[in-house]
Amino acid sequence: MPYEPDSRPAIDCAELGRTAETLVDGELLEREQAEAEAHLACCESCRRTVEALRRTRAAVRQRLREALGPASPHGRAPAALRSRIHLALAHERRPWWRRALSPLPLAAAAACAAGALLVLYTHADGDPLADEAVARHSRDLPLEVTTASVGPESVAGWFKGKVDFATRPPVFRKGDVRLVGGRISHIKDRPAAYMRYQLPHGQLGLFIVEDPERRLGGGGRPLQLGPATVRMMNSHGYNVAVWRDDRIVYSLVSDLDEPALERLVEAALTVPHP
Repeated sequence: MPYEPDSRPAIDCAELGRTAETLVDGELLEREQAEAEAHLACCESCRRTVEALRRTRAAVRQRLREALGPASPHGRAPAALRSRIHLALAHERRPWWRRALSPLPLAAAAACAAGALLVLYTHADGDPLADEAVARHSRDLPLEVTTASVGPESVAGWFKGKVDFATRPPVFRKGDVRLVGGRISHIKDRPAAYMRYQLPHGQLGLFIVEDPERRLGGGGRPLQLGPATVRMMNSHGYNVAVWRDDRIVYSLVSDLDEPALERLVEAALTVPHP
C-alpha cells in the first residue's frame, strides 16, 4: 500500500523534543523534516527550544574554530603524532618497488585479507530496509500504545484500522523478551507497525510492513530458521533479522549478538501466530 500523508499521527511536542537534536543536525528524513517544520510553524514553545539548540550548537562550533585555529597552540597536533605522520609520508615517497619489498608479517597479511573478505561478504548484499529500520529503532521515539495502558495481548490489535494489513507479531519464547508497546512508523514510504520489546540487557524493535511487490528484504545472509528463510544483516552496530510471510515483511532490530538473535528468531518462528 502506498504511503498517505495523513496515515500516521502528526508529530507532537514530545516527539519533537526527542528529535530536536536530529532536526538541528539535519539528519531527519525528508518526510520527518517536513512534519517537524510544520509543527514548529504553529508551536512557539518548540520553536524556541529548537532555536536555542541551534544557537548553542553555533556557539560551540565557533569556540572550537577559535580554539583549534592556526593561531592557537591547541591547533597543532602533538609532536608524537606529527612524527608518525611524517614517517608515514616518508614511507609513501619511497619507490614502489622498495615499498613492495618491505617485510609484512604473515599474520598481519592474513588478517588484512580476512578483514577484506569479511567486509565484502557482509556488505555486498546490503539492504536499505535494515538501515532504515535501525535508524528508526535507535531514535527511541515515544510509544503511542503501551502494555501498561492496554495490556500485552491488546497491543497488536491497537494497529487495526491504522495500517491496512494484519499485524501478527511472532511469539518470542526465549531470552526473557517482554513487549513494551508500539507506534505507527514507516519503512521506505510504507506504513509500518513498530513494536518494542525489552530484554534483560537491551531492546528489540520489530517492524511489520506490507510489501506485495517483494521489493524489501532481499539482502543479507540467508538462513533457514524453522519454516522461514531469514536474512541476517548488520547495520550501524545492530544485528537485523528479516523474514517474509507472503505479502508481509518482518524486520527485527537487536543489539544481541548474531547467534543469540538467530536462536531467538528460530524459536519464535516455530510457534504459530496468535
